[in-house]
Amino acid sequence: MDQQSELSRVKARIRALAAKTVERGCSEAEALAAAAKVGELLDVYGLSMGEIELREEACEQRRVDLGSARRSALRWLYPALLRFCECRGWTDGRADFVIFGLGPDVQLCEYLLRVIERALATEETLFKVSDAYITSRATPQSRLRSFRYGFADRVGKRLDGMAEERAATAAARHRAAAPAVRSDRTALVLAKEKKVEEGVRALGVRLRTVYARATVRDRSAYGRGADAGGRVGLHRPINGGPAGSLGRK
Repeated sequence: MDQQSELSRVKARIRALAAKTVERGCSEAEALAAAAKVGELLDVYGLSMGEIELREEACEQRRVDLGSARRSALRWLYPALLRFCECRGWTDGRADFVIFGLGPDVQLCEYLLRVIERALATEETLFKVSDAYITSRATPQSRLRSFRYGFADRVGKRLDGMAEERAATAAARHRAAAPAVRSDRTALVLAKEKKVEEGVRALGVRLRTVYARATVRDRSAYGRGADAGGRVGLHRPINGGPAGSLGRK
């Protein structure tokens, strides 16, 4: 099977697995297993993506509805997630996260966003039965908000650190490569950036940066949230090798 046929097969498999959701009749266990497999296949696809595939790959816009009380924390880390996945994005209304970029990058971004949201929900449940939560003098709302901000801050810093490490590795490889290879890689990166930027302009969307401050009223809860954020499993290819987990950072 040639590379193009292999990529087409992987993309078809990704689409089939992505359709396995609880809303479409799958059990939660089946949906989670499918999501995990999607992550693995996205890594495989990203590793085999070349200049020809980039030219053929279309930009996608995907709307992810996360209408839970945890959306404020997810918004806090969302810019770092977009940087890591090399996507553009924005929030729309109170619940929707909009992701824009090349197909594989958008799929990875949505996958990680849902992984992080599930992890936050799980860790929050554990926190609510802990001594730190029960004995805190802060209001229940302040405890949870502080926990969520600690979680989001830690995950966001991990994502930025991983993106920086990836960039440093790519730069080292670029310096070590032959001149012709360096030229091809530079052209590929620039072509990808140009394609995404042109796609955003074609949408006619005017993006603006909104700055906000997080008020932490329970430092202990914030610290517990940061610890929880360090436990989230984030997956991405390691040093250009086989797909795998980056573990904790």
